[in-house]
Amino acid sequence: MCIMIIRRCAIASLAFVLWVVAAPPALHASAPAPHEPGQSYMYLRIHEDSLAVRLEIRAEDLNQALGLGWRAESGRSETEIATDLRRIREYVEARFSLAAEGRPLDLRFTGLDVRFVDWGDFVMLNYESDGLEAVPDSIDIDFSLFFEWNPDHRDMVIIEHNWKTGTFNNEAGVSLIMSPGNTSQTLDLTTSSVWRGFIAMIWQGVWHILIGLDHILFLVALVLPAVLVRADGRWEPAESFRTALIKLVAIVTFFTIAHSVTLSLAALDLVRFPSRVIESIIAASIAVAAAANLMPQLHIREWLIAFLFGLFHGFGFASVLGDIGLSREFLVLTLLGFNIGVELGQIAIIAVIFPILFVLRGTRLYRWIFRLGSAFLILIALHWVAERWFGWSIPIRRIIGGFFA
Repeated sequence: MCIMIIRRCAIASLAFVLWVVAAPPALHASAPAPHEPGQSYMYLRIHEDSLAVRLEIRAEDLNQALGLGWRAESGRSETEIATDLRRIREYVEARFSLAAEGRPLDLRFTGLDVRFVDWGDFVMLNYESDGLEAVPDSIDIDFSLFFEWNPDHRDMVIIEHNWKTGTFNNEAGVSLIMSPGNTSQTLDLTTSSVWRGFIAMIWQGVWHILIGLDHILFLVALVLPAVLVRADGRWEPAESFRTALIKLVAIVTFFTIAHSVTLSLAALDLVRFPSRVIESIIAASIAVAAAANLMPQLHIREWLIAFLFGLFHGFGFASVLGDIGLSREFLVLTLLGFNIGVELGQIAIIAVIFPILFVLRGTRLYRWIFRLGSAFLILIALHWVAERWFGWSIPIRRIIGGFFA
Protein backbone atom coordinates (compact mmCIF):
# COMPACT_ATOMS: atom_id res chain seq x y z
CA MET A 1 0.00 0.00 0.00
CA CYS A 2 2.81 2.41 0.92
CA ILE A 3 4.66 1.58 -2.29
CA MET A 4 1.53 2.28 -4.30
CA ILE A 5 1.10 5.66 -2.59
CA ILE A 6 4.76 6.51 -3.21
CA ARG A 7 4.41 5.58 -6.87
CA ARG A 8 1.33 7.72 -7.32
CA CYS A 9 2.91 10.67 -5.52
CA ALA A 10 6.06 10.33 -7.63
CA ILE A 11 4.05 10.25 -10.86
CA ALA A 12 1.96 13.24 -9.80
CA SER A 13 5.08 15.17 -8.77
CA LEU A 14 6.83 14.43 -12.04
CA ALA A 15 3.75 15.49 -13.97
CA PHE A 16 3.60 18.75 -12.07
CA VAL A 17 7.28 19.50 -12.66
CA LEU A 18 6.84 18.60 -16.33
CA TRP A 19 3.91 21.00 -16.53
CA VAL A 20 6.02 23.78 -14.99
CA VAL A 21 9.26 23.38 -16.93
CA ALA A 22 8.09 22.14 -20.31
CA ALA A 23 6.85 25.51 -21.48
CA PRO A 24 9.06 27.10 -24.17
CA PRO A 25 12.04 28.74 -22.47
CA ALA A 26 11.73 32.52 -22.42
CA LEU A 27 14.18 34.54 -24.46
CA HIS A 28 16.81 36.46 -22.52
CA ALA A 29 16.06 40.15 -22.57
CA SER A 30 17.70 43.08 -20.96
CA ALA A 31 15.79 45.16 -18.45
CA PRO A 32 13.46 47.74 -19.98
CA ALA A 33 14.83 51.24 -20.20
CA PRO A 34 13.33 53.77 -17.79
CA HIS A 35 11.99 55.98 -20.60
CA GLU A 36 9.60 58.64 -19.36
CA PRO A 37 8.15 61.83 -20.91
CA GLY A 38 10.36 64.86 -20.42
CA GLN A 39 13.60 62.88 -20.21
CA SER A 40 16.61 62.21 -22.45
CA TYR A 41 19.26 59.57 -21.80
CA MET A 42 23.00 59.16 -22.20
CA TYR A 43 24.21 55.56 -21.93
CA LEU A 44 27.94 54.97 -21.38
CA ARG A 45 29.78 51.76 -22.20
CA ILE A 46 33.22 51.98 -20.61
CA HIS A 47 35.72 49.49 -22.00
CA GLU A 48 39.37 48.83 -21.30
CA ASP A 49 40.64 51.23 -23.99
CA SER A 50 37.55 52.90 -25.44
CA LEU A 51 34.30 54.61 -24.56
CA ALA A 52 30.94 54.26 -26.35
CA VAL A 53 28.09 56.72 -25.92
CA ARG A 54 24.46 56.24 -26.93
CA LEU A 55 22.04 59.15 -26.70
CA GLU A 56 18.36 58.25 -26.61
CA ILE A 57 16.21 61.30 -27.30
CA ARG A 58 12.46 61.52 -27.63
CA ALA A 59 11.52 62.24 -31.25
CA GLU A 60 8.72 64.59 -30.25
CA ASP A 61 11.17 66.72 -28.22
CA LEU A 62 13.44 67.02 -31.27
CA ASN A 63 10.44 67.85 -33.43
CA GLN A 64 9.38 70.63 -31.09
CA ALA A 65 12.89 72.03 -30.53
CA LEU A 66 13.87 72.09 -34.21
CA GLY A 67 10.51 72.51 -35.93
CA LEU A 68 11.08 69.45 -38.09
CA GLY A 69 7.43 69.13 -39.11
CA TRP A 70 7.20 65.46 -38.19
CA ARG A 71 3.72 63.99 -37.88
CA ALA A 72 2.55 63.46 -34.33
CA GLU A 73 1.76 59.76 -34.46
CA SER A 74 4.32 57.15 -33.42
CA GLY A 75 6.01 54.80 -35.86
CA ARG A 76 8.50 57.12 -37.53
CA SER A 77 11.03 55.21 -39.61
CA GLU A 78 14.80 55.50 -39.42
CA THR A 79 14.82 56.61 -43.07
CA GLU A 80 12.51 59.54 -42.30
CA ILE A 81 14.66 60.62 -39.35
CA ALA A 82 17.85 60.30 -41.43
CA THR A 83 16.68 63.09 -43.73
CA ASP A 84 16.95 65.51 -40.80
CA LEU A 85 20.03 63.90 -39.27
CA ARG A 86 22.36 66.84 -39.99
CA ARG A 87 20.12 69.31 -38.11
CA ILE A 88 19.61 66.83 -35.26
CA ARG A 89 23.34 66.25 -34.86
CA GLU A 90 24.15 69.96 -34.95
CA TYR A 91 21.64 70.64 -32.19
CA VAL A 92 22.58 67.68 -30.01
CA GLU A 93 26.36 67.83 -30.39
CA ALA A 94 26.35 71.50 -29.37
CA ARG A 95 24.74 70.44 -26.07
CA PHE A 96 26.80 67.50 -24.87
CA SER A 97 30.49 66.76 -24.38
CA LEU A 98 32.72 64.46 -22.35
CA ALA A 99 36.20 64.81 -20.89
CA ALA A 100 38.36 62.18 -19.22
CA GLU A 101 40.17 63.66 -16.23
CA GLY A 102 40.14 67.11 -17.79
CA ARG A 103 41.05 66.05 -21.33
CA PRO A 104 38.19 66.48 -23.87
CA LEU A 105 37.23 63.27 -25.63
CA ASP A 106 36.92 63.27 -29.39
CA LEU A 107 33.58 61.56 -30.02
CA ARG A 108 33.05 59.97 -33.44
CA PHE A 109 29.49 59.52 -34.70
CA THR A 110 28.90 55.86 -35.61
CA GLY A 111 25.23 55.50 -36.47
CA LEU A 112 21.54 56.18 -36.04
CA ASP A 113 18.78 53.94 -34.75
CA VAL A 114 15.19 54.24 -33.52
CA ARG A 115 13.59 52.75 -30.42
CA PHE A 116 9.80 52.47 -30.19
CA VAL A 117 7.99 52.60 -26.85
CA ASP A 118 4.27 52.70 -26.08
CA TRP A 119 3.92 56.45 -25.95
CA GLY A 120 6.50 57.63 -28.49
CA ASP A 121 9.70 57.08 -30.46
CA PHE A 122 13.29 57.62 -29.35
CA VAL A 123 16.06 58.67 -31.72
CA MET A 124 19.31 56.88 -30.83
CA LEU A 125 22.62 58.53 -31.74
CA ASN A 126 25.76 56.43 -31.27
CA TYR A 127 29.28 57.75 -30.67
CA GLU A 128 32.67 56.24 -29.86
CA SER A 129 35.93 57.57 -28.46
CA ASP A 130 39.05 55.45 -29.03
CA GLY A 131 42.54 55.71 -27.68
CA LEU A 132 41.98 55.58 -23.93
CA GLU A 133 45.05 54.20 -22.21
CA ALA A 134 42.97 52.90 -19.31
CA VAL A 135 39.58 53.35 -17.70
CA PRO A 136 39.67 56.89 -16.25
CA ASP A 137 38.98 57.68 -12.61
CA SER A 138 36.36 60.24 -13.61
CA ILE A 139 34.46 61.57 -16.61
CA ASP A 140 33.35 65.20 -16.86
CA ILE A 141 29.98 65.35 -18.59
CA ASP A 142 28.10 68.30 -20.04
CA PHE A 143 24.56 67.40 -21.10
CA SER A 144 21.87 70.04 -21.63
CA LEU A 145 19.21 69.02 -24.14
CA PHE A 146 15.97 71.07 -24.38
CA PHE A 147 16.54 73.16 -21.25
CA GLU A 148 16.22 76.39 -23.29
CA TRP A 149 12.51 75.81 -23.87
CA ASN A 150 11.54 73.24 -21.24
CA PRO A 151 12.93 73.91 -17.74
CA ASP A 152 11.18 70.77 -16.46
CA HIS A 153 13.14 68.49 -18.82
CA ARG A 154 15.80 66.22 -17.30
CA ASP A 155 18.83 64.56 -18.91
CA MET A 156 19.84 61.22 -17.40
CA VAL A 157 23.34 59.68 -17.46
CA ILE A 158 23.50 55.89 -17.08
CA ILE A 159 26.53 53.59 -16.98
CA GLU A 160 25.35 50.70 -19.14
CA HIS A 161 28.58 48.72 -19.12
CA ASN A 162 31.73 48.88 -17.01
CA TRP A 163 33.64 45.63 -16.47
CA LYS A 164 35.54 46.98 -13.49
CA THR A 165 32.39 47.76 -11.54
CA GLY A 166 30.62 44.57 -12.59
CA THR A 167 28.00 46.51 -14.57
CA PHE A 168 26.55 44.74 -17.62
CA ASN A 169 23.51 45.80 -19.67
CA ASN A 170 22.28 48.20 -17.02
CA GLU A 171 19.42 50.36 -18.29
CA ALA A 172 17.78 51.30 -15.02
CA GLY A 173 20.40 52.63 -12.60
CA VAL A 174 20.79 56.38 -13.20
CA SER A 175 24.18 57.79 -12.19
CA LEU A 176 23.63 61.53 -12.86
CA ILE A 177 20.62 63.76 -13.47
CA MET A 178 21.18 67.00 -15.36
CA SER A 179 18.83 69.94 -14.87
CA PRO A 180 18.85 73.66 -15.79
CA GLY A 181 21.64 75.30 -13.80
CA ASN A 182 23.30 71.92 -13.23
CA THR A 183 24.28 70.75 -16.70
CA SER A 184 27.94 69.92 -15.98
CA GLN A 185 28.80 67.16 -13.54
CA THR A 186 31.61 64.71 -12.87
CA LEU A 187 30.99 60.99 -12.93
CA ASP A 188 33.25 59.34 -10.34
CA LEU A 189 34.64 55.94 -11.35
CA THR A 190 37.16 55.52 -8.53
CA THR A 191 35.10 52.74 -6.97
CA SER A 192 35.96 50.55 -9.95
CA SER A 193 38.57 47.82 -9.70
CA VAL A 194 39.68 44.74 -11.58
CA TRP A 195 38.89 42.70 -8.46
CA ARG A 196 35.31 43.97 -8.41
CA GLY A 197 34.84 43.04 -12.06
CA PHE A 198 36.34 39.60 -11.43
CA ILE A 199 33.95 38.98 -8.52
CA ALA A 200 31.04 40.11 -10.72
CA MET A 201 32.02 37.54 -13.35
CA ILE A 202 32.08 34.80 -10.69
CA TRP A 203 28.53 35.72 -9.71
CA GLN A 204 27.53 35.72 -13.39
CA GLY A 205 28.77 32.12 -13.64
CA VAL A 206 27.00 31.04 -10.45
CA TRP A 207 23.78 32.73 -11.51
CA HIS A 208 23.85 31.20 -14.97
CA ILE A 209 24.26 27.61 -13.77
CA LEU A 210 21.52 28.09 -11.17
CA ILE A 211 19.01 29.43 -13.71
CA GLY A 212 20.20 27.19 -16.56
CA LEU A 213 17.66 24.39 -16.19
CA ASP A 214 19.09 22.36 -19.07
CA HIS A 215 22.58 22.39 -17.51
CA ILE A 216 21.14 21.42 -14.12
CA LEU A 217 19.12 18.52 -15.57
CA PHE A 218 22.20 17.23 -17.42
CA LEU A 219 24.10 17.22 -14.12
CA VAL A 220 21.21 15.45 -12.39
CA ALA A 221 21.17 12.77 -15.10
CA LEU A 222 24.88 12.16 -14.47
CA VAL A 223 24.67 12.29 -10.68
CA LEU A 224 21.79 9.79 -10.38
CA PRO A 225 24.01 6.76 -11.21
CA ALA A 226 27.03 8.13 -9.34
CA VAL A 227 25.93 6.27 -6.20
CA LEU A 228 25.53 3.00 -8.14
CA VAL A 229 27.84 0.61 -9.99
CA ARG A 230 27.14 -1.59 -13.01
CA ALA A 231 27.40 -5.29 -12.11
CA ASP A 232 26.28 -8.24 -14.26
CA GLY A 233 23.94 -6.10 -16.35
CA ARG A 234 22.21 -4.39 -13.46
CA TRP A 235 22.72 -1.50 -11.06
CA GLU A 236 24.04 -2.20 -7.56
CA PRO A 237 24.54 0.29 -4.71
CA ALA A 238 28.08 1.64 -4.38
CA GLU A 239 29.88 -0.07 -1.51
CA SER A 240 31.22 3.09 0.12
CA PHE A 241 30.83 6.85 0.10
CA ARG A 242 34.45 7.13 -1.06
CA THR A 243 33.77 4.98 -4.15
CA ALA A 244 30.72 7.03 -5.09
CA LEU A 245 32.52 10.32 -4.46
CA ILE A 246 35.49 9.35 -6.65
CA LYS A 247 33.08 8.49 -9.47
CA LEU A 248 31.28 11.81 -9.04
CA VAL A 249 34.53 13.81 -8.97
CA ALA A 250 35.59 12.15 -12.23
CA ILE A 251 32.28 13.04 -13.89
CA VAL A 252 32.37 16.68 -12.77
CA THR A 253 36.08 17.06 -13.61
CA PHE A 254 35.68 15.86 -17.19
CA PHE A 255 32.57 18.04 -17.63
CA THR A 256 34.55 21.04 -16.34
CA ILE A 257 37.52 20.42 -18.62
CA ALA A 258 35.28 20.06 -21.66
CA HIS A 259 33.13 23.15 -21.19
CA SER A 260 36.15 25.27 -20.19
CA VAL A 261 37.89 24.43 -23.47
CA THR A 262 34.95 25.28 -25.73
CA LEU A 263 33.98 28.34 -23.69
CA SER A 264 37.48 29.72 -24.29
CA LEU A 265 37.44 28.84 -27.99
CA ALA A 266 34.09 30.55 -28.47
CA ALA A 267 35.11 33.62 -26.46
CA LEU A 268 38.17 33.98 -28.71
CA ASP A 269 35.95 33.64 -31.82
CA LEU A 270 37.99 30.63 -32.93
CA VAL A 271 34.97 28.30 -33.16
CA ARG A 272 31.32 29.19 -33.73
CA PHE A 273 28.15 27.14 -34.14
CA PRO A 274 24.57 28.31 -34.70
CA SER A 275 22.74 28.65 -31.38
CA ARG A 276 19.94 26.41 -32.70
CA VAL A 277 22.42 23.55 -33.12
CA ILE A 278 24.10 24.06 -29.74
CA GLU A 279 20.88 24.42 -27.75
CA SER A 280 19.40 21.34 -29.44
CA ILE A 281 22.48 19.23 -28.68
CA ILE A 282 22.47 20.43 -25.07
CA ALA A 283 18.86 19.26 -24.78
CA ALA A 284 19.74 15.94 -26.45
CA SER A 285 22.61 15.45 -24.00
CA ILE A 286 20.09 15.18 -21.16
CA ALA A 287 18.20 12.45 -23.04
CA VAL A 288 21.38 10.49 -23.79
CA ALA A 289 22.65 10.64 -20.20
CA ALA A 290 19.23 9.66 -18.81
CA ALA A 291 18.80 6.83 -21.35
CA ALA A 292 22.18 5.41 -20.32
CA ASN A 293 20.82 5.18 -16.78
CA LEU A 294 18.06 2.85 -17.98
CA MET A 295 20.51 0.49 -19.72
CA PRO A 296 22.80 -0.94 -17.02
CA GLN A 297 23.79 -3.82 -19.28
CA LEU A 298 25.77 -1.41 -21.46
CA HIS A 299 29.35 -0.62 -20.50
CA ILE A 300 28.91 3.17 -20.60
CA ARG A 301 31.19 5.53 -18.74
CA GLU A 302 29.37 8.56 -17.32
CA TRP A 303 32.57 10.62 -17.33
CA LEU A 304 32.82 10.10 -21.10
CA ILE A 305 29.26 11.35 -21.62
CA ALA A 306 30.08 14.33 -19.38
CA PHE A 307 33.16 15.16 -21.45
CA LEU A 308 31.66 14.75 -24.92
CA PHE A 309 28.53 16.75 -24.23
CA GLY A 310 30.37 19.14 -21.94
CA LEU A 311 32.03 20.48 -25.08
CA PHE A 312 28.64 21.67 -26.34
CA HIS A 313 27.59 22.98 -22.94
CA GLY A 314 30.69 25.19 -23.11
CA PHE A 315 29.36 26.82 -26.28
CA GLY A 316 26.09 27.37 -24.42
CA PHE A 317 27.94 29.11 -21.61
CA ALA A 318 29.75 31.27 -24.19
CA SER A 319 26.44 32.58 -25.51
CA VAL A 320 25.77 33.99 -22.04
CA LEU A 321 28.92 36.11 -22.23
CA GLY A 322 27.57 37.55 -25.47
CA ASP A 323 24.11 38.10 -23.97
CA ILE A 324 25.49 40.28 -21.19
CA GLY A 325 27.50 42.34 -23.67
CA LEU A 326 31.04 41.23 -22.83
CA SER A 327 33.80 41.75 -25.36
CA ARG A 328 37.44 40.69 -25.11
CA GLU A 329 38.32 43.17 -22.38
CA PHE A 330 40.11 41.50 -19.46
CA LEU A 331 39.44 38.25 -21.31
CA VAL A 332 41.56 35.98 -19.11
CA LEU A 333 39.90 37.24 -15.93
CA THR A 334 36.48 37.11 -17.55
CA LEU A 335 36.84 33.45 -18.53
CA LEU A 336 38.48 32.51 -15.24
CA GLY A 337 35.83 34.24 -13.13
CA PHE A 338 32.91 32.88 -15.14
CA ASN A 339 34.31 29.33 -15.02
CA ILE A 340 34.88 29.56 -11.26
CA GLY A 341 31.29 30.73 -10.86
CA VAL A 342 29.96 27.83 -12.93
CA GLU A 343 31.94 25.36 -10.83
CA LEU A 344 30.73 26.89 -7.58
CA GLY A 345 27.16 26.62 -8.84
CA GLN A 346 27.70 22.99 -9.78
CA ILE A 347 29.23 22.20 -6.41
CA ALA A 348 26.27 23.83 -4.64
CA ILE A 349 23.78 21.71 -6.60
CA ILE A 350 25.72 18.47 -6.10
CA ALA A 351 26.31 19.18 -2.41
CA VAL A 352 22.55 19.28 -1.91
CA ILE A 353 21.48 16.18 -3.84
CA PHE A 354 24.46 13.79 -3.66
CA PRO A 355 24.37 12.96 0.09
CA ILE A 356 20.61 12.31 -0.13
CA LEU A 357 21.05 9.99 -3.10
CA PHE A 358 23.86 8.13 -1.35
CA VAL A 359 21.73 7.50 1.74
CA LEU A 360 18.82 6.25 -0.39
CA ARG A 361 20.91 4.29 -2.93
CA GLY A 362 20.00 0.81 -1.65
CA THR A 363 16.29 1.39 -1.09
CA ARG A 364 13.29 0.52 -3.24
CA LEU A 365 12.36 4.23 -3.17
CA TYR A 366 15.65 5.10 -4.84
CA ARG A 367 15.03 2.57 -7.60
CA TRP A 368 11.74 4.33 -8.35
CA ILE A 369 13.38 7.76 -8.19
CA PHE A 370 16.15 6.54 -10.47
CA ARG A 371 13.86 5.01 -13.12
CA LEU A 372 11.07 7.56 -13.09
CA GLY A 373 13.54 10.44 -12.82
CA SER A 374 15.52 9.21 -15.83
CA ALA A 375 12.33 8.68 -17.85
CA PHE A 376 11.16 12.17 -16.92
CA LEU A 377 14.48 13.67 -18.03
CA ILE A 378 14.21 11.91 -21.38
CA LEU A 379 10.70 13.32 -21.94
CA ILE A 380 11.75 16.85 -21.04
CA ALA A 381 14.86 16.64 -23.22
CA LEU A 382 12.96 15.34 -26.26
CA HIS A 383 10.39 18.09 -25.79
CA TRP A 384 13.15 20.71 -25.85
CA VAL A 385 14.79 19.13 -28.89
CA ALA A 386 11.46 19.31 -30.73
CA GLU A 387 11.12 22.98 -29.82
CA ARG A 388 14.70 24.07 -30.44
CA TRP A 389 15.50 22.09 -33.59
CA PHE A 390 12.15 21.63 -35.31
CA GLY A 391 10.31 24.63 -33.87
CA TRP A 392 7.43 22.46 -32.69
CA SER A 393 5.19 23.74 -29.93
CA ILE A 394 3.82 20.83 -27.91
CA PRO A 395 1.00 21.85 -25.48
CA ILE A 396 2.38 19.88 -22.53
CA ARG A 397 0.53 21.92 -19.95
CA ARG A 398 -2.80 21.43 -21.71
CA ILE A 399 -2.20 17.68 -22.10
CA ILE A 400 -1.28 17.19 -18.44
CA GLY A 401 -4.15 19.44 -17.34
CA GLY A 402 -6.58 17.30 -19.33
CA PHE A 403 -5.09 14.11 -17.92
CA PHE A 404 -5.76 15.21 -14.33
CA ALA A 405 -9.11 16.88 -15.10
